Amino acid sequence: MNEYDVIIVGGSFAGLATAYFTQAENLLIIEKEKEIGARQRSTCGAPVDWVRRLGAERSILRTFDTITIHSPNGRELIIDLPMPYCTIDYRTFCASVAEHLKNAEIRTGTEVTGVEAGDPGKVLCGHEAYSSGLIVDASGWRAAVASHLKHGYAHLPRRIAGLETVAEYDADSIHIYFGNKLIPGGYAWVFPLTGGLSRVGLGSLKKVNLMDLNRRFLDFLGIEHFEAEHHGGIIPCLGMRDPVVGDIFVVGDAAGQVLPGTAEGIRKAFIYAEVLGGLISRVLKGELERSRALEIYRQEVLRSKKFYDIMLTIQNIAYNAPDWVLERVIGKVKSDRSILKRLLRVYFEEDSGHANMNSLLASLKHILKR
Repeated sequence: MNEYDVIIVGGSFAGLATAYFTQAENLLIIEKEKEIGARQRSTCGAPVDWVRRLGAERSILRTFDTITIHSPNGRELIIDLPMPYCTIDYRTFCASVAEHLKNAEIRTGTEVTGVEAGDPGKVLCGHEAYSSGLIVDASGWRAAVASHLKHGYAHLPRRIAGLETVAEYDADSIHIYFGNKLIPGGYAWVFPLTGGLSRVGLGSLKKVNLMDLNRRFLDFLGIEHFEAEHHGGIIPCLGMRDPVVGDIFVVGDAAGQVLPGTAEGIRKAFIYAEVLGGLISRVLKGELERSRALEIYRQEVLRSKKFYDIMLTIQNIAYNAPDWVLERVIGKVKSDRSILKRLLRVYFEEDSGHANMNSLLASLKHILKR
């Protein structure tokens, strides 16, 4: 029998981190790609401390302490990060974390096709069935398990699509560009790597030709040499989903845990994976019933729902705003650093308390007054 203490569907950031923090004696990771880390879909930027905690320091390519925001008219806002971030080599990161999973079995090239009727504790992969009382869906925005248990769970009423390539472009900061001339309904970015290279890309809510826009963005930056092969896909930053479906835990992109407005998903995946891994470990030790672990996990995740909802509102405004609005907001934040401090505190501490949010929103309204 293919019976396991824990089954994790998905061998990317959320799935590997959950396995790392669980460290079960009999754990199965099911990954549809032919090998762990085979297909990068992310810009792969994350806090340095998290990468080190997961034992993947050798995957770090470049570290940086700032983000530079570019307004439509070329104004620059340099933001000092409260923690150092890094870009990572995806394949090396996945391999590094997997090396620490001494008791895990990793089945690659295996795609989940459903769950057994009447028994959601059995994951179906073609003609094979894998059974466990603790199942985690970390399979990305399509949510391979949860979508079989709950109709419409993975439906996205709108989609933010992203496209990225590696180019010869040296930078000492993350760069984010706004403006409808460059990318209508979204933003563009540069993430520095090593050897004078950067990941250059863009994403949009609108139905646009991303290949053409990315070529124009590369021209705008003066880039002549870049990889012909692009990577990307759907960015699921359209709000939280229920992190529990039936008796299944859902984490990372599968649960919509990507922050709207910034599309930052890796840091949040690690945070929720640590919470989930701790709860699963307690269940395995007999300290907690599965039903109680499901309840606690849902409560812990949904504590941030208000914050995600606020970020989604900001995203909808920013991605659809005319350039003069973006110009004014960036200009005002640059001239009044107290606004920036409040923004950073709200973002990194998720301080969505009533008084603080009212103060922040009042500041933003003041900026937009003509």
